[in-house]
Amino acid sequence: MRLACCLVFCIAFALAGCATPRIVVLSDPLDAREHNDLGASYETSGELDLALRAYETAAAKDRSWDQPLINLGNVHAALGDWAQAAASYRQAMKRNPENPEAMNNLAFAQTNLGQERDALKWSAKALKIEPGNVLFKSTRALALSRTGEKAEALRLLDEALRDLPGENPLREEIIALRDQIAGAAP
Repeated sequence: MRLACCLVFCIAFALAGCATPRIVVLSDPLDAREHNDLGASYETSGELDLALRAYETAAAKDRSWDQPLINLGNVHAALGDWAQAAASYRQAMKRNPENPEAMNNLAFAQTNLGQERDALKWSAKALKIEPGNVLFKSTRALALSRTGEKAEALRLLDEALRDLPGENPLREEIIALRDQIAGAAP
């Protein structure tokens, strides 16, 4: 009997030893650029929640790099969360105050938030840095049209269309925006 109790005790002790909690430290082998690339891959495949996490990790790993924050804002914009998109673009501009992509995207988000005056300010700054960028021109045209400056918006879109090659898929979107603005009431 004593031997059986001792055997049961030893087995219980051995099993308890296996269940002892251990601290395991996992290290993330990916750097900020790899997390950003992972986010882009998730975004392309439509896994936006995973893309958000990957971009957030990339932004946290390299606090001087603005691109993951722009990408994060783009995913929020794709989800229709314009306030969060604008916040991400603002964070990107804190890291790089001269980034025209962040300025333009902030202007687009602000237009969708009904903040057209601020959108005009940021779209003008973006265009000053990259005057030939057709996306920046279309963002500015949208903001102009929302503030009643329809003629200037159409002029800017016509200029953008002249700059685009005929086979560029963006051309159709700009034509659609131009038609929408042209057909809108003054």
